[in-house]
Amino acid sequence: MLTNKINELKKHLMAEAGLVEKMLTMPFAGLRNGVSYLEEMLVFEQRVNQMEMEIDNLCTTLIALQQPEAKDLRIVLMIYKINNDLERLGDQAVNIAESAAALSGTPVLEQVPELMDMLEQTSLMLKNSITAFTNEDELLSRQVCESDNSVDEFNRNINSHLIALMKENPHKIEDFLHILRIAKNLERIADLSTNIAENTIYLAKGRIIKHHADEEDSGGLATK
Repeated sequence: MLTNKINELKKHLMAEAGLVEKMLTMPFAGLRNGVSYLEEMLVFEQRVNQMEMEIDNLCTTLIALQQPEAKDLRIVLMIYKINNDLERLGDQAVNIAESAAALSGTPVLEQVPELMDMLEQTSLMLKNSITAFTNEDELLSRQVCESDNSVDEFNRNINSHLIALMKENPHKIEDFLHILRIAKNLERIADLSTNIAENTIYLAKGRIIKHHADEEDSGGLATK
């Protein structure tokens, strides 16, 4: 009975994650095609918000009525935390869509081609973090955590590039600020994907790696 309830929770979480993944790619498709998907994104955001509340209620009810213990309890708590991260990811995607809508029809994105590389890396991190959670895959989770460094590097390079472009093209500063906003939101999405990966490692191994806690074994912070 408890196993079925937890599997049902996971299915709800995967549906929410799939919608958030779609929300991340839509604004960039719009930029390529000169189309704004902002209205559709706002509808999706409402759906994600609704799904978050539904999953929260399911988690709370399951804990109250089933009183899970040990790993079962960890699974429910991790679902609860990841659910919150997915809702925040949806918010970041809407922020990107707002800036993408403002840039629609302008060629300015061509001046910062590395932004698309950053998107590709961030999208892969999100996808892998969800896959890792589904399969309780510690190795894939650690790969996600390591990829965060690459996204941070993309963000720093794009910031430097944009500063130079602003000096050369002061009349385009507003456009460049939108790209800066997009990069910052991608960096935040990578951080949230890392959160999911860290929670998955805790779920799979009972080991806390946040803030390098698993390297402080002697202090008793890591649980095996």
